[in-house]
Amino acid sequence: MAAMIRPLLAGLALLGATPTLAQRFDSSAPIDVDAARIDIADAENEAIFSGAVVIRQGNLTLNANRVRITYLKDASGNPQVQRLDALGAVRLAQGTMRATANTGIYDVNARLVTLSGNVKMDRDGNRLEGARVVWNLNSGTSSFDARTAANPGGRVTGRFTVPEKKAATPPN
Repeated sequence: MAAMIRPLLAGLALLGATPTLAQRFDSSAPIDVDAARIDIADAENEAIFSGAVVIRQGNLTLNANRVRITYLKDASGNPQVQRLDALGAVRLAQGTMRATANTGIYDVNARLVTLSGNVKMDRDGNRLEGARVVWNLNSGTSSFDARTAANPGGRVTGRFTVPEKKAATPPN
């Protein structure tokens, strides 16, 4: 029984180690945006970037077809980013972690990153799939969910690598 529990615990440890976005992410770093087009609706406090959008903040990179950034203006009239809404071919990368989804939301103030719609995440050969993942950058926790309105009994799936068993060295 103990022999069966060890691989399970190792797999759960890998699961906990997989979504490490919050552990190594600097949410106070500047947000850099590169896109084919930008449309600014200053009266609505939003900017819409489209055309192979690439957003970088610290060691995190977000790619999408379109990203809407909402902002508030400080006392000097300078925009302060509040939220990023990514749509279409959303890809998130940080270190060896890669995630894809249909949509993504980064709530800058709440420090929450949410990917939804056919979420797939890979890191070092470990893979998780579900309908939605939420990273809480304040607490360093993440949560995968597979339930949707169309599939209330949905399940999260995962595959984790198992380290090779080392041959035991005989006692001297």
